[in-house]
Amino acid sequence: MATRVGTVAFFEIVRAKDAMNARMQHSNWQSFLTTLERTPAAERICTHRSDSFIGQAVRYGDRLHLLVGRIGTSELQTVDLDHGHIEDIRLEGNKGTIDTTTVSFLDYGNVVGILQGKPGSPRAAAIQRWLNSCHIADNDIALWPVIANNVWEKLQKATAVHSFEFSYRPSPAIAPPEGEGLASLVRTGDERYPDHRISLKIEVPRKDGPGPVARLRGQRRLQSDIQSLMTELGYLENPTGVERARALVTLTDREGDTNDEPLDFIMHHITAKCRVEVSSAGGRPRYEANVAAIMQVAHDKQRDLKAAVSGEQ
Repeated sequence: MATRVGTVAFFEIVRAKDAMNARMQHSNWQSFLTTLERTPAAERICTHRSDSFIGQAVRYGDRLHLLVGRIGTSELQTVDLDHGHIEDIRLEGNKGTIDTTTVSFLDYGNVVGILQGKPGSPRAAAIQRWLNSCHIADNDIALWPVIANNVWEKLQKATAVHSFEFSYRPSPAIAPPEGEGLASLVRTGDERYPDHRISLKIEVPRKDGPGPVARLRGQRRLQSDIQSLMTELGYLENPTGVERARALVTLTDREGDTNDEPLDFIMHHITAKCRVEVSSAGGRPRYEANVAAIMQVAHDKQRDLKAAVSGEQ
């Protein structure tokens, strides 16, 4: 059986517009997927800029899972390996090509496991946008990477954010991060220097810099920008994406004492390499192998995942 190597990345569904109280009570996402099964195709399509995405609820075992696909416009070709003939694929009727990402909702913490089919398949940001277009919740949601060692909570609770280091190697197969702030700087660098490593270091001076009001404003802006940029971590890690993402923050302990602490987002983002079946022998849908891979990794990482979304380490 042929296999490919993929990366399962885990994200937490949170409130998009309430960073200080982002976590939600666990929701019944199976109910959303059950409704999605009955939703007409036209209502499952979301268009952003020049890309269109469609989602579909699929069943594996006794649970529903989600496929989100980028609808392609490229012309596909095949090759006859016996004779060396290259031919165009001609699709009949109103059909097109699509690159899909598989999403599985876990039973705790509003956690989802995500596995791309190809490098160009939808990433977390596109899936987040599609979920919001379908009104998955009463208010907009965001997908935050599940980060162990309380790194995410430490960023939210930091009394000051002093610096952030970010190193990124653009890949032609992966669109640059969207959004404003740091994401816009990364996107501009990606367009201008597509074949080179891009490194950023932003520091908010503690002394000999702006006054206390301006310093606090800069720290809060940097804290927000880091949070926004980190939502793109799911498919930007090595070997072709983010190589470094570190912040230096000040935290206050229970006794009221303050200490500086470095946060490493790459090191603690919960992901795992896995092998996924490529062929669909016996008519088995390809997504079933993806779901099986996600659920196996989720089982292996269960302790770390639960600790990360409960705030306990």
